[in-house]
Amino acid sequence: MRVISEGPHQKPPAPWGIALVTKGDRLLGIATDGDIRRAILAGKPLTTPIGDIMTRNPMTIQWNPSAGTMLRELHKKIKERNVAESKFHHVITVDSKGNLVDIVTPLELWKHSDVQVRTAAVVGLGYVGLTLALTLAEFGIQVIGVDVNRKILGSLKKGIPHFFEKGLSALLKKHIGKNLLVRERFKANESDIYVLCVGTPVGPDGKAVTTYIADAAHEIGRVLKHHDLIILRSTVPIGITRSIVIPMLEKTSGLKAGEDFLIAFAPERTVEGKALEELRSLPQVIGGLNRESFEATAQFFRVFAPTIVAVDTLEEAESVKLLNNAFRDLSFAFANEFAQLASEHTISARKVIRAANEGYPRNPIPLPSPGVGGMCLVKDPWLLVASGKRSVTPRLPRLSREINENMIDFVCSLVDRHARKSGTGKRTRIFLLGMAFKGKPETSDIRFSTSVDILRKLQKKYPSITIADPLADAKELKALKAKVVPSPKEGFQNADCVLVLTNHPSFSELDIHSLASSMRQPGFLFDPWGLYSKEELLQLKQIQYSTL
Repeated sequence: MRVISEGPHQKPPAPWGIALVTKGDRLLGIATDGDIRRAILAGKPLTTPIGDIMTRNPMTIQWNPSAGTMLRELHKKIKERNVAESKFHHVITVDSKGNLVDIVTPLELWKHSDVQVRTAAVVGLGYVGLTLALTLAEFGIQVIGVDVNRKILGSLKKGIPHFFEKGLSALLKKHIGKNLLVRERFKANESDIYVLCVGTPVGPDGKAVTTYIADAAHEIGRVLKHHDLIILRSTVPIGITRSIVIPMLEKTSGLKAGEDFLIAFAPERTVEGKALEELRSLPQVIGGLNRESFEATAQFFRVFAPTIVAVDTLEEAESVKLLNNAFRDLSFAFANEFAQLASEHTISARKVIRAANEGYPRNPIPLPSPGVGGMCLVKDPWLLVASGKRSVTPRLPRLSREINENMIDFVCSLVDRHARKSGTGKRTRIFLLGMAFKGKPETSDIRFSTSVDILRKLQKKYPSITIADPLADAKELKALKAKVVPSPKEGFQNADCVLVLTNHPSFSELDIHSLASSMRQPGFLFDPWGLYSKEELLQLKQIQYSTL
């Protein structure tokens, strides 16, 4: 017992709770503190030779320079002996002659093995999951991608991505069926690392819907084994990893987080349209359940990430993206509220903001827009609000959402005003150019798009509305129940009102003078992004040009 208790204080330190019995370098057996207690309880005197109570045939593995090779041998021997892996807190390594080499823990073997950089599993193949999966595949990692949407899986297996992202299509064609395999469920023992990338939507009450993330945790737990690593990338309210994900993993697998498997949170912060680029350039923030979880996750992300930023807890890591996006939404709300105020005074908000920013570095103000859309900026402020406990309920994220959502009404009011002045009323022909939630960087995503919100509000009053977008999926546009035209030219022709709702790069290259000339007169052209020359359009006496 004295040898066992002094072991951790030796140099180099020995593991706690175990004594090795050797003759020279040859291992004869092991004795644990449990072995000694059982011997005493059985009435054996303290003078009993250690050889009478030690385990004479301890499980050993042959030492190898490759930690991964030793870990695989350990798993093989555990399976042969049909014992629970959780029983083995120490791994004794010997040479080919049975001489003692070292004693390590299974976790140390896992941490230093190459297993985690050879395989990875991604749960959820949306914008976050698919871009990550293909980035890993490009770095030579075998990726298993799982998604419950059979339509998406069918498309991916054909090499066709279900959304636009610069460079994504070529990567998918290169790796599908090779470094990237996709299916509905995981099989046992096919990966050592699982990255959870499913969505966490917000319900009508502003609260997070955690069903998908709980289901994904259950799917991982079903195949989870000792020493596996789980990394969460889904954006969630603070505390969800500890309160929902870990309990589900433990319940389904029967394993203990931090002891039997590792878990960390590493928020995804890429912008749609530049995700493949930003995965390789942005710092990766990581918060682990324990130090081992952080180190394993950092090792994984070092495959492609230039910088690792460590935070102390899961909750700190969960907070990072919520903070990033809620702050952005708040700054946009400030600009948009000023744009509405500026409209009442018939001044240009864009000019005033540019003047305020010029040579004044302390508080750069963003330019206004016809609303703030996209899944992250619409959802994440509410997730931050939902993170409030007891007496603390964040107010600014809620207010910024209210201001930005009010821009929908503001834009529609401009159309209503022109319809009244021109006398066209409900017969007003409207063309909306740009239906994706943003134009820069380019994306095909129309989810949570303010353009779609504006369309739906206008459709309640005006039956003649035409839409166009250079990247959005044709079927998704058709589902909006408005006339879809292939190019801006057809949309401008004979329109009473034209609203340029995104700043897609191709829109700034349009011959706007010629297009505006084809509108009905008097016409209204709303250019909230300031893409066009006001002076040039003012030459068209019967076209009212307006910006923010």
